[in-house]
Amino acid sequence: MGQEQEDHTVSDGEQRKGDEQQQQQQQQLEESPAQLKNGTAKLTVQSAGDLKQTILDGLEKKGDRGLWLWVLFILCLTPNILNGFHVSSYVFLGQLPKNYYCMVPELLQAGWSHEEIRNITSPTGSTKNGTCTIYTWNYGQLSELNYNDALSYTQSHPPPAEVNCLATAGTGAGSWHMYYDQPDGVSIVPEWDLLCERTALRSTVQVALSIGKFVGASSFGVISDKYGRKTSFSIAATLYIVAGLLTTFSPFYALLLLGRIGLGASASGVFYPAFALLTENIGKRHRSWMSIAFNFSYPLGMLCLALAAYLIQPWRDLSLALTVPSFLLVVHLYFLVESPRWLLSKGRERKAYRMVFGHSAPQELIDSATVAEKHQAAAEAETDPAPVPFSTRLKQSFSEFTKLYGTPVLCRRALICHFTWCITSLCYYVTALNADNFAANRNVYVATTGSVDIVAYILSMIVLAYFGRRSSSFCFFLYAGVCLLVVLTIPPDNTTLLVTLAMLGRVGITAVYAIVTLHTAELFPTEIRNTALGICSTMAHVGSIAAPYITDLLGRLAWWIPTTICGCSVLLAGALTLLHPETRDAALKDHAQQERHATHAADEEMDEKGEKPIANN
Repeated sequence: MGQEQEDHTVSDGEQRKGDEQQQQQQQQLEESPAQLKNGTAKLTVQSAGDLKQTILDGLEKKGDRGLWLWVLFILCLTPNILNGFHVSSYVFLGQLPKNYYCMVPELLQAGWSHEEIRNITSPTGSTKNGTCTIYTWNYGQLSELNYNDALSYTQSHPPPAEVNCLATAGTGAGSWHMYYDQPDGVSIVPEWDLLCERTALRSTVQVALSIGKFVGASSFGVISDKYGRKTSFSIAATLYIVAGLLTTFSPFYALLLLGRIGLGASASGVFYPAFALLTENIGKRHRSWMSIAFNFSYPLGMLCLALAAYLIQPWRDLSLALTVPSFLLVVHLYFLVESPRWLLSKGRERKAYRMVFGHSAPQELIDSATVAEKHQAAAEAETDPAPVPFSTRLKQSFSEFTKLYGTPVLCRRALICHFTWCITSLCYYVTALNADNFAANRNVYVATTGSVDIVAYILSMIVLAYFGRRSSSFCFFLYAGVCLLVVLTIPPDNTTLLVTLAMLGRVGITAVYAIVTLHTAELFPTEIRNTALGICSTMAHVGSIAAPYITDLLGRLAWWIPTTICGCSVLLAGALTLLHPETRDAALKDHAQQERHATHAADEEMDEKGEKPIANN
């Protein structure tokens, strides 16, 4: 009886041992959250890590060579050429007529020449081109006289009141209207009378594009991060086509502005997702030069614009010609794929694996990754923190701004970067839109602008290979400022030399744009780097918005004002960059506290040497 009980006990022990072994095998696939946290679920986590690492390794190989790499590069590069179409299209769409003045139909029907009519009706006579004022003579009575008798009459009587022809067109005794010395349909200016007191409305057509870029950069950036690169690109491509057609066929000025805003927003919408898609998925061997080559598409678009404007004169036909290539974006939507790295960041490993390798992932990798995800979710559920009060969340939302502006060192760097970005963007667009103030050929001017941009990008690559960020920025700012200020010494009728100096200055502006972007990214710690770049980008849009008003309104007062403003501004920006530290060989900081510690250490070292601490870098 005792033996039977012992044998039974042994059998029960063996049975329990077998059950425990089965349970241990099961636990290899289903570890508890506590075990996962304590590191006992290494096999499962390693398997899940293997799936993600396998995808990343395959993506690195796929993005290093082969047809897929070059197809992706072309698909991401070509949409940005469309952006180059529209950055300077305003030069052609909004071109001013050679001459404009108020016309009185009664005098014209009486056989008077245009010069004779201007001598009678305009306060400046026919000596000054481009006027919008008119005397309020009784032109019905004057039309019954010949020109000489009418001239004697007006000279022997005190002149009547002067009125604005645009504001009173069709309401005066002579039913006057504006006359434009320009073929019909060449520009938007005659269609909506965008000159004289309405010149700001002409400039607003270009400003609308900059506003759209500002809105698009923020909105499509959020869409790209939340819903995917291809989704964001698809929305922007659709908007590009719609906005282009709206701009081309807009019967009202307000719709024209709406179309231009849409073009600007969609330009940002196809640029940022395409750039992210390219940089995320190409191999390390090609990442550097392809990222720089991506910028070449912009000036290539400007060269295509100059050719199209030379062949097509009417502004609506030109706008349509610039819109038609956007329909090719449909092809991009078909061939472009979602970024595998973005899919991994969203936990969609299966789709990412299928995109990289062309087939489904092995079942064992999928099962282990699924179990790991369940355990991770359970662990996070167990360790959920207590609800955070709204006041605390509000304070945390401004923590990046506090870190950016909370210390004298970072605050000064940020303010200098805001100024340099704004001025660089301002001068970039002023030199692109300043053809009329130089009385230059618009086609040659835009083509030259695109050409010097390519030279500037190559030059910045060469300079950065041998010199630091601070010295390079200062030299390019100094060079650009001198070129733009030397313009003051050139006679206004020497168009060739004026444009040459302006383009030489633009080389410096475009080159420093690339350097300033890199320098800014290296000046700030990782935790606030994107915040700093985002605010600087906003300031750059402020500069691009101000540029058309400077070229059109201030340039109307004196042709040299826009270049003088840019020349003085970039010299000041160059001087301020000397207050930045050099970051070429410096290790990037991750936290703002590291900057404070580095500054204090430098001051203490100088104190030990008996030197007076200088302004903190």
